[in-house]
Amino acid sequence: MNPNEFFIIVSFVIVFGVFFITLLKLLSKNKQEFALNNEKPIDYNTVMLLLDSRYSTDKELQRAIEYFFSNYEQWDLSKSQKKNFLFAICLHKKADSKIILETQKKLTDLNTNLKNDFEKIVKRAIDIR
Repeated sequence: MNPNEFFIIVSFVIVFGVFFITLLKLLSKNKQEFALNNEKPIDYNTVMLLLDSRYSTDKELQRAIEYFFSNYEQWDLSKSQKKNFLFAICLHKKADSKIILETQKKLTDLNTNLKNDFEKIVKRAIDIR
């Protein structure tokens, strides 16, 4: 084996080794960042992002609704935020009439003064749909 061939082979081994080590480090950083993202508390805006996404599934939609109502008292939401939540559910392609009406009923029970507004929102969203 002449020295030039030996140098080329060693160079390729070193380059592939550096590439492999770099790839492993990048993948491990992504896993760590994902774990850190799961530790963040979910807030109203995160729930709304999930509802606004047309790619969210039925289960994700149901979990978002459950999470909204479980944290409803803690978030101290404005009237417009409550209305936007109901409107987003009404417009979501995976939401059926049962989910919409249950959500409207829960919001109405928690906010009796907004009953008419919630009814108008549901009617308007169904017309848009």
